[in-house]
Amino acid sequence: MRRIITLSTLALCTAHAGAADGVAFFENKVRPLLVKHCYECHSQESGRRKGGLLLDRKEGWQTGGDAGPALIPGEPASSLIMHSMSYEDDKLQMPPKSKLPPEELRIFEQWISMGAPDPRTAALAEVVKKKTIDFAAARQGWAYRPLARTPLPVVKQKDWPRKEMDSFILAELEAKNLAPAADADARTLMRRLSYDLTGLPPAAADLENTSNLPAYVEKLLNSPQFGEKWGRYWLDLARYADSNGGDRNYTFYQAWRYRNYVIDAFNRDQSYYEFIREQIAGDLMKGENLEQRRRQMIASTFLALGPKMLTDRDKEKLHLDTADEQIDTIGRAFLGLTIGCARCHDHKFDPFSQQDYYALAGFFRSTEVVMGTRNGCVNVASWVEQALPQPEPGMSDLAARMNRLELVMRLKVERDFMAKVGGKMSLKKLPLAGVICDESDAELVGDWKQSSLSANRFGDFYIHDDRKQKGVKQAVFRGSLPETGVYEVRLAYPAKTNCDKQVPITVEAFDGVHEIVFDQTKKPSIGGLFEPIGRFRFEKGGRTNVIIRTTGTKDYVVVDAVQFISVRDIEREAAAFAMVNGKGGGDPALAMQSGDLAKELNKSLSELKDAELAMAPRDARDAGDIHLRIRGEVSQLGPKVPRHFPSVLHDGPPPKIAPGSSGRLQLAEWMTSAENALLDRVIVNRLWAQLFGRGLVSTVDNFGVQGEKPTHPALLDHLAAKFRASGGSIKTLIREMVLSRTYQLAAEAKSPRTVADPENRLLGRRSYRRLTAEEIRDSLLFLAGDLNLEQAGATALTYGEDLDKPMKFDQEFRRSIYLPVARNNLAPELEIFDAANPEMVAGDRPLTTVPTQALYLLNSTFLQKQAARLAQQAYAQPEPVAWLHQAILGHMPEARAAKRANDFIEQSGGDREQVLADLAHVLLASTEFLFLD
Repeated sequence: MRRIITLSTLALCTAHAGAADGVAFFENKVRPLLVKHCYECHSQESGRRKGGLLLDRKEGWQTGGDAGPALIPGEPASSLIMHSMSYEDDKLQMPPKSKLPPEELRIFEQWISMGAPDPRTAALAEVVKKKTIDFAAARQGWAYRPLARTPLPVVKQKDWPRKEMDSFILAELEAKNLAPAADADARTLMRRLSYDLTGLPPAAADLENTSNLPAYVEKLLNSPQFGEKWGRYWLDLARYADSNGGDRNYTFYQAWRYRNYVIDAFNRDQSYYEFIREQIAGDLMKGENLEQRRRQMIASTFLALGPKMLTDRDKEKLHLDTADEQIDTIGRAFLGLTIGCARCHDHKFDPFSQQDYYALAGFFRSTEVVMGTRNGCVNVASWVEQALPQPEPGMSDLAARMNRLELVMRLKVERDFMAKVGGKMSLKKLPLAGVICDESDAELVGDWKQSSLSANRFGDFYIHDDRKQKGVKQAVFRGSLPETGVYEVRLAYPAKTNCDKQVPITVEAFDGVHEIVFDQTKKPSIGGLFEPIGRFRFEKGGRTNVIIRTTGTKDYVVVDAVQFISVRDIEREAAAFAMVNGKGGGDPALAMQSGDLAKELNKSLSELKDAELAMAPRDARDAGDIHLRIRGEVSQLGPKVPRHFPSVLHDGPPPKIAPGSSGRLQLAEWMTSAENALLDRVIVNRLWAQLFGRGLVSTVDNFGVQGEKPTHPALLDHLAAKFRASGGSIKTLIREMVLSRTYQLAAEAKSPRTVADPENRLLGRRSYRRLTAEEIRDSLLFLAGDLNLEQAGATALTYGEDLDKPMKFDQEFRRSIYLPVARNNLAPELEIFDAANPEMVAGDRPLTTVPTQALYLLNSTFLQKQAARLAQQAYAQPEPVAWLHQAILGHMPEARAAKRANDFIEQSGGDREQVLADLAHVLLASTEFLFLD
C-alpha cells in the first residue's frame, strides 16, 4: 500500500490563500530575501542584469531572462528559480556564493505555491528591455518575401537575348553603358559545356560536329556522367563522407548508398522538392513499391552523415549536438542561412530567435541517429542502421538481426551502468535491467547500521536504522541514467514483519517532486527483491534523486538498493527472468555478462557491415517538444518550446504532430511548400553559381545580413518562379541557363568590361574557372583511356573499421566521386586542388593558388604515368604533336605552338616516346588545360 502526494496537489491547496495574506507574506518573508541574495546581480539599482533577469519587480521574473520566466506561479517544482536555488545542478547554482539555508528555501517554495503574490508593479519600460525581433518587418526582406514575377525589362538590343534571362542581364549592362562580350567559338563552348554538365572533357568525335548545340546539350544532360558531376556538388552540400571523423573516424559502411542515390536522383531529374523531402523524412514516407521505399530510406541517410562526437559521455549532449549539426547543415544547404548561430542566444544579425532554434531542434532531438554502444565500449556510441525494404523472408530476417544487434547494444550499456552486485543474490545472476544503486552508493545522514542477516538482499549487506533511536536519518540515492525517458523506480528490501509500513520516500524527477509513503513489510514482486514505487520522467543530466527518510516511522527502515528501469525494458526483463527460471525460452544474450556481450556485439557488427542496410534515422521513443537551453548549456533547462517552423518564413499555426512522432514529415512538407520561397531562391542561385562562376548572390551559403545582396534580384525571383512552375526540375533550369546568350559569351582577359566590372558582377562576359580537383583527376584518366565509367559500390569497405591510415588510389580507375572520403584523412591529390571539406556545408569551394599545386603538377607520379599513356597513343599517330593538342586541349595547335613543340622533340633527342611523354606532361600541366574559358 502506498500513497503519492505531489507538490502540484499542495499548490492547489495553498493557491487559495487570501490576496492580502499573500502580499503580507511577500513583504515580510520574500522581499527581504530577494534584497539580501538577489538584487546585487538582478536589479535596476545595482545596474546589473545577469542572464537578462531582473528580480526587483514582478514583470522581471514574469518576463524572465535568457531562459524565459524565472518561476511558474503555483508550481515550485517546475520553476527555474527553485531549480537553481536547490544547487542540484552544478552548472546553475544561485545565489553563486552559497546555498540558501533550508528554511529560506521553504519560504520561496511556499511563496511560489501561493501563486507568487507580488505587489511590485514597476514596469520593465523603466529599464532596457530585451530586444525582440520584428518578424513582420523581417518578412519584407528580399530573401524572405514571396516570389515576385516581374515583366521582362526593355532592352535596346532586342535581337541579342535568346532566353528570357538574357534580357535581365542585358538591361543591367545597358544601364551601365556596357555591351556584352562576343560569343564564344563552338569548340570552346563545347568544352565548357562538357565540363560544366559532366565534369569530363568532350569526346573527340563530338568536336567534329559543332553545328547542333542544343542536341549536344541534350546528349550531355542525358549522360550518366551528368549525375556524377552534379551529384558531387550536392555531396559538398550534404557534408558527405565515408567515415565519422570527430573523435573516432569509424567507417560508414553504408554511406555509399546515399552517394549513389544522389547521383541517380540527378540523372532521373527527380523533383527537387521530392529530393529534399526524402532527405529530411524519407524513413517516414510511404512508397508505392519496394524500389521507391529503398530510395526513401537511403535518402534519409542525409541526417546521419555529419561528424559526431561518439565518445561523449553525456549522451543527451551528444543528441543535442547531433541535432545542432543537422540544423546547421539544413539551414545552410537548403535555406542559405546560419540558423545554428541561434543555439545559445537570438541570432545577432538575422531574424532567428533562440525560440526558433529550439522549435526546430525539437524535430531533430525527436529523431534517433546515434544510439547504443560500439565495440563493447559503453562510452562510444554507434549510429542507427535499418534494414532496407526487400522481398520476404529476407526483410524479416535482416530486421530481426538488426533488432538483436540493438538488444545486445542495450544490454551492454545496461551491464556497464549496473552497480556492483555481491553477496548471495549475485549467485542467482538475476537478469535485472536498468541502473542499480547499492546502499554503498547512497549519501547517508544520521547513524545507520549494516546487516547481512537476511539472505534476501542485494549485494553483501543492507543498512537499517535503530528503532529505539530514530532521530533524523535519510539516505539519498543520486542516479546517473544513460538516456532521457520514463523510468520505473524500484526499491530493494528484505520485507520483514518488523519493518515499517509508512516509510517516507521522496523522488525528485524532471516532472516534479513526488512524496511517497511505502510499506516495507510487503513482499517484493520483482525477483523477490525489488518492488516498484512509481514511474517518473527523468532527463539525462537532470534531477534523478531518491531519498529514503525515517521521519514519522516506528519500526525498522531498511535501505538496500534502488533500481531505475526504463519502461521500455520492463517486458524484456520479465522475459529474462522467465528464461533463467526455466519458465520459457529466450535470447541467450539476456543472461550474458558484459564481456560476453562485447564479443557478441563485435561479431554482429562484423557480419552486418555489408548487409542490405541504410544509415536511416528513425523517430525517437521519447519524441516530443524540448526545452530551450540557457546559453546553449545542455543541463540548464529553460521553457519547453513547441515544434514550429522559423517565424520569419512561416506566419501560420504550428504543425499538428501526433504524439510520439518527430514531426519531420510535416517539416519536410513545409520546407518544400510554395510558402517557403527561400528554398527556390537558394537552389537557383547555386545552379547559377556553378554555371557562371559566381552566384547572383555571391555568398551562396549565406542569404542573411552578413551575406551579399543579389546583383540581379528580379532575375533571381524570375528563375525561382520558373523553377517552382517546372515542379523543381534541375535539368530544365540548367538547360535554360546553358542555352542562354549570357552563358555562351566569350571569356576576356582585358576589355572595357573587365575595367568597368573587374568582378564580373554584371555578367557581361564569361569568367575563367579552374577545373575542380575531381575534374583534373578524372580527365587524366579519361584522356588516357583508363577511366572506368561504371558506377561503384562500397569502395570504403576494403579499408577497415577506421579510415585513419593513408589511402592510395593508384589502382582506382573509377571517377573521383567514388573514391572513399575520409574525414581527417582527405586524399592529398584532391585536397591540394581545393576539394570540399566534408566537415561542413561547402557550397562554394575556396580557390587557391599555392606552390604545392605547381610542385604536384611537376612531380606527381600519377600525372607522369598518364602523360606516358597518352604518349604511347600519340607515338602511333602520323602527327603526334597535333594529336596531343587535340586530345588534351580540344583543338589543333596554332602554327607557332606546333613549331615550338616539334623543336622541343627534335632538340631533346633520346627516346622519342619519352619525349612525347614530356610534351604531354607539359600540356597537362598547362593553364590552358587546367582552366576553362
